[in-house]
Amino acid sequence: MPDTHAAMPPSGTRTALWGLLRPMPLAILAAAAFLIFFNLGARPLWQDEAETSRLAQTVLTDGIPRAFDGTNLISQEEAREYNPADGHVWRWSPWMQIYMSALGLALGGENAAADRFFFALAGLAAVAMTYLLILRLFQNPAWAALSASLLTAAVPFLLFCRQGRYYSMGTLLTLTALYAFFCDWQKKTGPLVVAALSLGLLFHANYLLFLSFVPSALACAVLLYHELLDIKRLILLAALTLAMVVPGIFLYRMGSQSGMFDILLVPENLMLYFADLIMFMVPLPVLAVLAWRWRRFFTLLERPRDPAERFVLFCALLTVLSLILLALVPQRFHRYIVHLYPLCAILLAWAGMRLWRWSKPSGVLFLLLVGLTNWLHLYPLERTKLINRPWENDFRMLTSLNIPMKLYLTELFSGYPDVNANILEFFKQNATPGQTVLAEYGDLPLQFYTGLRVLGGLQGPPAPDEKPDWVLVRRAVRVNRDRLLFPARAFVHGLDLERDYDRLELPWPDETFGNRADPYYHFFIPLEPPQSPLTVYRKKAGD
Repeated sequence: MPDTHAAMPPSGTRTALWGLLRPMPLAILAAAAFLIFFNLGARPLWQDEAETSRLAQTVLTDGIPRAFDGTNLISQEEAREYNPADGHVWRWSPWMQIYMSALGLALGGENAAADRFFFALAGLAAVAMTYLLILRLFQNPAWAALSASLLTAAVPFLLFCRQGRYYSMGTLLTLTALYAFFCDWQKKTGPLVVAALSLGLLFHANYLLFLSFVPSALACAVLLYHELLDIKRLILLAALTLAMVVPGIFLYRMGSQSGMFDILLVPENLMLYFADLIMFMVPLPVLAVLAWRWRRFFTLLERPRDPAERFVLFCALLTVLSLILLALVPQRFHRYIVHLYPLCAILLAWAGMRLWRWSKPSGVLFLLLVGLTNWLHLYPLERTKLINRPWENDFRMLTSLNIPMKLYLTELFSGYPDVNANILEFFKQNATPGQTVLAEYGDLPLQFYTGLRVLGGLQGPPAPDEKPDWVLVRRAVRVNRDRLLFPARAFVHGLDLERDYDRLELPWPDETFGNRADPYYHFFIPLEPPQSPLTVYRKKAGD
């Protein structure tokens, strides 16, 4: 017999869209727009963003992304991303983010705000889609508003929305795919097409998100919503999606990247992903309570009878399965799980509302704790000695007990002495057109902003006969995938800096990354002394 308790309440997309025009969702979207767009270009592009924007510049000149523009090489994988024989066409990561960046640069000029604009817009749309998803499925404006509010208050999510990379678009596409799945795609053409387009475009935003999200979502649907699965329509959905995906498999040379798989890294990756989950997304006590509450599902596959709770379990299970699949990827980064923030916000909002029904003061306290502080995320880990804080972190970062929004607003209004901004200002003032800079790191922002010939970074070995006019030495020592010293540092070791160069110690700290969004590395308030200064070597006159 069909489980009538699992049926979603009837509603329509048009009704849900009209629901966005209520005062509460408009206020939430206004707050989200301010937090995402305010001073969007205040800090310059950091290395990863600059990679995308540099490729976008080649799109504006050639129509397709190329890793070489005639002067500079764009690479962070020691030349694995291209083949000189086919014109240096970029074949490493998907192209959607590159074209989004190119559109921003074409409309707004070559600056950070223009580069990030459409990514920020996608982040705002993700907040709206979170609201619409709950309102469409459950006609519960309070739950929808709380979910969107908690997502808006999630500072790591905001940081990633302000980056010129795929993070926010990947989030929006996963939400759109889920929205379409619960909109009668079994009978209607519109939701089926939207689901296929969302999944296909997700692959071209970042195929790691696609490869972790799609199998996880399908498994969760089988376990929790098998009555909504129509095999024929599912095959049609798969066919439409694959029609968009298969060309990308060859375009991005995914087969050549499979050799990086290392099974020895999987246990560590899994541990670290779950550390990320409980430190920044869903507190450990909440997960523990929900695991006990859903124990009959985990032991007997007995699904919750309440449709809202079943959907929350779907979100939780989808999150966990995605983390497990992502652990198979050799490199582990928080950016690969940004698209799961809305699902976690929905879960926390539902938990807060359930607690409110039991005790209004407890519900309010819980929502304030998870919405405005990271105390519930971190304090239990501190007490149990399970904290996963990198040794170099400052106590005013997201890895310590804090009020994240206060830190975030401090940066928005007070600014931050970005290391890349300082480097760029120095070379704009002191280098002359046609000169060559060898940078141990941060080569791509220098390329984007200065127009100088820039070597080094993670590009691969410079030519042995190179005699750069400037050498930018960085304090952080980097090794490649083979655990060998990156060639830029090795090349610098081969130079006689004392004989051929003048050493300049700049009055700014040598911070590692700049405007990196990862919550383990993002600084909101300048670090206190002592700090290692930036060091530049200038070629001596006549050499």
